[in-house]
Amino acid sequence: MVAWSLVGAGLRALVLGCGAALLAGCASLQQPEVEQVAASFATGDPATRCALLAPATVAAVEKSGSAGCAQVVGGLAPLGGDVQRAVVWGDKALVQTADDTLFLTRTNGGWKVAAAGCTPADDAPYVCRVEGP
Repeated sequence: MVAWSLVGAGLRALVLGCGAALLAGCASLQQPEVEQVAASFATGDPATRCALLAPATVAAVEKSGSAGCAQVVGGLAPLGGDVQRAVVWGDKALVQTADDTLFLTRTNGGWKVAAAGCTPADDAPYVCRVEGP
């Protein structure tokens, strides 16, 4: 009985380790698409940037009432499209370009930008100029 529980614990560890490796493998498969979306957002015109935003982010921008999506994302400084770092975990990603930090989310329509114009903050992880709920 003791030997079986040790085998069972070893098997659980093996299964959990394989599951983590699979997730890491899936994340690495998603990285090129995440980087492409971030680079396209960084170098795109306002209409392109709006098309690359997650639906919830577009809704939040439009609900703010201050301006339409194209005007808000057009107000972001022109950004460099060179991706310096991309980290994917599950259906979320963080991408740092030369001039910006973006957060992406995977939607039914592929990877979309959930937040942009993000800078580190002392009292919060990031403050973003464009973000969803």
